[in-house]
Amino acid sequence: MIRSRPVLSYAGVVACVSLALVAGQAPAQTLLPDSFFVDRPAFSQPEQSGKPASCESIAAQLPDSTPADSRVDMAIAGAVSLLRTDGALWYIAVCAEPGVRVLCVTYGAGDLKLGDRAVLRGGYNRQDKRHVLLDPCLASPESGEGAAER
Repeated sequence: MIRSRPVLSYAGVVACVSLALVAGQAPAQTLLPDSFFVDRPAFSQPEQSGKPASCESIAAQLPDSTPADSRVDMAIAGAVSLLRTDGALWYIAVCAEPGVRVLCVTYGAGDLKLGDRAVLRGGYNRQDKRHVLLDPCLASPESGEGAAER
């Protein structure tokens, strides 16, 4: 005797996959209040453009912390001091020691070379007193419009 096996309908599969995706989504990010951005022109809400800070001016703008459930973006302009790839990602740094160093993790470096002036924009994550990680991040050559404040 041959038994027929029940077959899930296409609609049932889509419904199960949709539920799994919704259940696995990260919680919504909290937007920071406008007061956070006072005296921090290099910082902005996600995907908004702040005015790039310079290597000399960024230390005074760095917050001690940000809420874990929020994202804030930062923009900085400076000379590229590190340019490396692991084959998948690019690591671009600006600002030299003893100041705050900023590392951008991105998918491409374009035509940037060591020593070029670049603007880095991305998700702010303070690693320690002198190191900031921007991830995700975009790096582009510095132009007259996006020049850093001094």
